[in-house]
Amino acid sequence: MFISLIKIELPIDFSYLDKLVYLDKLVHTAIYFFFCLIWYIPFKDIFINKTLIYLFIFSILFGVFIEFLQEKVVHYRAAELLDIWFNALGTIIGCSFLLLKNSIKKS
Repeated sequence: MFISLIKIELPIDFSYLDKLVYLDKLVHTAIYFFFCLIWYIPFKDIFINKTLIYLFIFSILFGVFIEFLQEKVVHYRAAELLDIWFNALGTIIGCSFLLLKNSIKKS
C-alpha cells in the first residue's frame, strides 16, 4: 500500500516511451496477480470455504480504496478508472490461476 501512495521521481526522462503507454497498466495487472497469490494462504486459513470469493472481493475493494486514497489524500498522485480496471484484471487472472491450480491438485 505504501508504494501506491509515495511520490515517484525518476531521474531519467522516459518521455520517449510514449509507445508503451500501457506499461503502467501491465504493472498494475502484475501487481494484483501477485497480490492474490500472496494473500491466498492467509485467506485460506481464515476462510475455509469460499476462499477465492473472499480474496477476489478483498482485492477489488483494496484496489478501489488505494485509488481513492491517491485522489483524496496525496496531491502528487491521481486516481484513474483505468487503473482500477487493470487491478481487477490482475485479480481475475490471479484468482483464475489459483482456481485452476486447486482443481488440478484435487484431481
